Amino acid sequence: MENPITSRRKLPPTEILAVLKRGLMAQQAGEFQRAEFQYQTVLRDHPKHPDALNMMGTIALEAKKPAIASGYFRKAVKQMPRNAIFLFNLGCSQLVERKPQLAIETLRKVTLMQPSHVKTWATLGKAEAALGKHDAALDAYDHAAALNPDDLRLAVERAEVLVNLGRMEDAADVFRTAIAADVETARAMIGLSMAHKFRPEDPEPAQMLALLQQDDLDPSRRRALRYAAGKALADQKDFDAAFVQFATAKDETKESFAIDLHREAFQQRKELFTADFLAARSSLGNPTKRPIFVVGMPRSGTTLTEQILASHPQIAGAAELSNMRQIAGELGLGNVDRSLFARNLEKLTEGQARKLASRYLAVLKRHSATAQRVVDKMPHNYELLGLIAILFPNAQIIHCQRDAMDTCVSCFTQHFSEAHGYNGDLRMLGQYYRAYHDLMSHWDRALPGRILHSRYEDLIKDQESASRRLIAWTGLEWDEACLSFQKTERLVTTPSRWQVRQPIYKTSVKKWENYAPHLGPLKKALGSLADV
Repeated sequence: MENPITSRRKLPPTEILAVLKRGLMAQQAGEFQRAEFQYQTVLRDHPKHPDALNMMGTIALEAKKPAIASGYFRKAVKQMPRNAIFLFNLGCSQLVERKPQLAIETLRKVTLMQPSHVKTWATLGKAEAALGKHDAALDAYDHAAALNPDDLRLAVERAEVLVNLGRMEDAADVFRTAIAADVETARAMIGLSMAHKFRPEDPEPAQMLALLQQDDLDPSRRRALRYAAGKALADQKDFDAAFVQFATAKDETKESFAIDLHREAFQQRKELFTADFLAARSSLGNPTKRPIFVVGMPRSGTTLTEQILASHPQIAGAAELSNMRQIAGELGLGNVDRSLFARNLEKLTEGQARKLASRYLAVLKRHSATAQRVVDKMPHNYELLGLIAILFPNAQIIHCQRDAMDTCVSCFTQHFSEAHGYNGDLRMLGQYYRAYHDLMSHWDRALPGRILHSRYEDLIKDQESASRRLIAWTGLEWDEACLSFQKTERLVTTPSRWQVRQPIYKTSVKKWENYAPHLGPLKKALGSLADV
């Protein structure tokens, strides 16, 4: 006999549409729990209903739970593989999940089904850009712009890709048009600061300061705009006002950085990777000379060095790769058990080392299948030189050095990600620099003759001699193209994207002196290194 308390009426198919409509109305009103209840009412009796699955995915995406959203969208697509809306939503959630390759594959399917859907092309552009494929990103944005040429928001997104491709003047024109139309104004101003060196008569720096007075500015956008305003004011040589913007950006978003833990981690690395330890493992890795590792502090000349190297016809630049850090993480670096990394390195076999090396080389091959050398210019690989030396005993390592004060001040004025927590204030920045300098001194002792030290100031003073020295270190013949690096057409996405499109200039030497009245905490933290 049926229990009247637990029994319930099954939702008939004829009522599903009405329930979903109630859910959609609730969702549009911001009543997400009510909306979810309606969608789940459908799924309780019809667990494969594609519309209900899709709508649950949209709620999860709005709740900033993209992995859950993707799960719902995949189930919806499984029921209706040719539904362009479901596929588009899946591509969007995959992009938010930071899975751009999957997003690209999904969104490409939508472009074939609905080639006139503007949002699909624009989202595809974002996904391609997230993967560093800026030529493909521009192609996608061009499709979107052709379908909707009057959309300035779309034009601003496209202009950001132009910046990464080195088309600064084209990008600047778009940003100025958007600013004049008061469309995406803050974003356009930030973009303009990357594409343009401001002249004293340019009105935009004052406009940035005025916009910063608005209370309703998104905090993350406000922070980026402060750095843009600081850069613009520095272009106009109002260095005191520029420093106020940089310092205010730091104060508004204080980042914590455990310098003591960092020093301890560096000390453990020094104790593990002794000269004897590395010598005993010098035959474990892959003997190839293909990788070139360009390391150092950020803003020390790593991008310029890579650009010079990549101007050689037999050298390709791969920009900043995270793969070596991923390999180190798999071996235990960063684990709660801080001894795990050392234990795994101590028992690393030749087979394991060569397998890891092969994985890394496969990444380089994706960047160039033909170049004799490929440059990985991830600056913070300086922390991993012991592991790099084991996996690639014949790889060239180039350490970029620059005046300590110039390096730190240049870092301070940049809008770095949260991963660079040491950049939160001048004192911490100076302490971090000392820890970096100490570790590099250790690598010199543990890896004698393996590291070429390249000073930025030497490159500025005598470009040809310094460039010839770099190429000689790679073991390749000299090529005159390396002297015209600014003409090399390749993707540059670091903060130095503007500088490497220009010939060598000397204005970045002793640039810290422009901010000298504000740099007491940095000088004190650097100590004797302030003059190095």
